[in-house]
Amino acid sequence: MKKSLLFCAVVTLISAFTPAFAQDPPKKGPPKVLYVVREDIKPGMMGVHNIHSGNFANIFRTLGTPNHRIALVPVAGSENEVVYITGADSFAELETILNGTDKKMAGASGNTRAELDRLDKEAPILHAGMRDMLTIYRPELSYKADVDIRTMRYFSITTTRIRPGHDAQYAEYVQKLVNVAREKAKIDNLHVATFQVVSGAPGGTYLIFRPLKSLAEFDDPIAMRVRASMGDDTRKDADKAVSEAVLSSEISTYAFAPGMSYVEKEFAAADPAFWSPKPAMMAKPKPKKKVAKPVAPPPPTD
Repeated sequence: MKKSLLFCAVVTLISAFTPAFAQDPPKKGPPKVLYVVREDIKPGMMGVHNIHSGNFANIFRTLGTPNHRIALVPVAGSENEVVYITGADSFAELETILNGTDKKMAGASGNTRAELDRLDKEAPILHAGMRDMLTIYRPELSYKADVDIRTMRYFSITTTRIRPGHDAQYAEYVQKLVNVAREKAKIDNLHVATFQVVSGAPGGTYLIFRPLKSLAEFDDPIAMRVRASMGDDTRKDADKAVSEAVLSSEISTYAFAPGMSYVEKEFAAADPAFWSPKPAMMAKPKPKKKVAKPVAPPPPTD
């Protein structure tokens, strides 16, 4: 019940590379802790679900709950998955956020209570499954992660599984081979934040988040440029490390969904048109012109 109350409710990512979603001016750098909720939506129900999720976000605003989040919808990857991300400076802070949200939701009354009950009953119809993950930020495995997430529009998320006992080898591969090659190739348009899952997924799971302002950023073949900057020996060492340490790796891309997100006012102020879109105004129907009724001809006279 607590999960449905909090999020009614994805792999992946962060409340923002700007901690706790909103400070003005924003504090740069990813949060130390990231709470990731992934919802699997039943096929054919994404449209209905997104309206359902937006209604929950409106209730959060009405109640003033502390669980600010960014919602992500699929662009490339599973077409039936939604992700929500909440950041915090510690697990203690995250616990306070979750407990505070649960308390406010449980105390809702009147129309808000009725709407919550309705949404809660809808959830089983829309959701095929849900997974929560607790993650910690790994700055040494990241690259130029200090960006203002408020201006971004997508997250490309790589989920990497490491073979048991090979975490140290993977860390050395990223730090001494990949990041060094990135610097050598002068990769300035890449921002990566790596989080290690500590609960909610198999051991050795890492979530690697790349924020994007536009999908056009994929036009730059960064991986090829990085590899080209390596010498032959370095490339061999990198290939060996990957084959020995990495069990699997999957990349998905998500778009930010402002209508399903719930961010602080200072956060939304960076781009109000995007984060706080006004409902579309329905055009008022034009009054119909009155048409004079035809006058019946007088009866014939003999």
